[in-house]
Amino acid sequence: MRKKVMVGLIVIASITLLAMFAGCIESVSDDIDQAISLMNSGADRIEEIDLEAYSDAKVKLTSSKVDYEEALKILNNATTEYGDEKRIIEISKIICSYKLDYIVALQNLIVCKEHLDKSNAFMNNYDATSARSELKLAEDALNDALSFITTAKEKYFSIDADTVPIEYKSVILGGRISIEQDEKMISELGEIISGMYPFADGMEHMLKAKNYVEKENWHSAELEYRKCSSDLSKSRDIFTSLENSEFTDVSITAIEMCGSLTKWLDASTHLEAGCRYASIGDFEKAEEEFDKIPEF
Repeated sequence: MRKKVMVGLIVIASITLLAMFAGCIESVSDDIDQAISLMNSGADRIEEIDLEAYSDAKVKLTSSKVDYEEALKILNNATTEYGDEKRIIEISKIICSYKLDYIVALQNLIVCKEHLDKSNAFMNNYDATSARSELKLAEDALNDALSFITTAKEKYFSIDADTVPIEYKSVILGGRISIEQDEKMISELGEIISGMYPFADGMEHMLKAKNYVEKENWHSAELEYRKCSSDLSKSRDIFTSLENSEFTDVSITAIEMCGSLTKWLDASTHLEAGCRYASIGDFEKAEEEFDKIPEF
């Protein structure tokens, strides 16, 4: 995932309050300044987040959440008769609400990544059952992340770029593109998870086949290797579709998985053929097939 998290809308900093409200006596400019300061603090922490450093990211997100919650409290309690101040408060409240949803989305994304790491660890230990359990937990967390990022996007898009100072219009429009990219990236991570399920199934069939081979139950082993090849092919098809993703982390993962899956498929194909020959007693041809298995 991207090391830098999209900051979104650069909070409508002070919005030249001194110029806009110079000479106004009963304004809430101090409250607005305090809220904006908290919002900037929260945004700065989010910008520093490395989603691969789980513990540190969690701490920063929790702190940012507090900043936006406190800013929102100030804004909710701020009342003014000045139209410009009302508009600033209105936009800032939307930003706080959007950011709070965005933070929850990132928190769920981290949980997803933690379960994916555990799933990969179980896969490396050939524990397909536990790997699938972790994949399900990762999928659930990612679905929650997608739900919150979609809600955040809706709130962000509710800001009318034509009603804010012109110098901030490009920031808002750029932010819309960024959050749409975040939503798309999370969706593609979901596709990666969907590709891992048949991979886990294929590994399970391969382990069953290995047990049959050890018992010289060649026909049963052949059938398991055939099922293995089918599952691995499904997995490779999914990852192949992601090789040209615009998101580097997604494309790299897809390219690496396709390389591994191609080797596993090659091995499974020769293992299936070898077991088929062995089941009819042609051990010479069986040995020829086993010798074709690629090195890992």
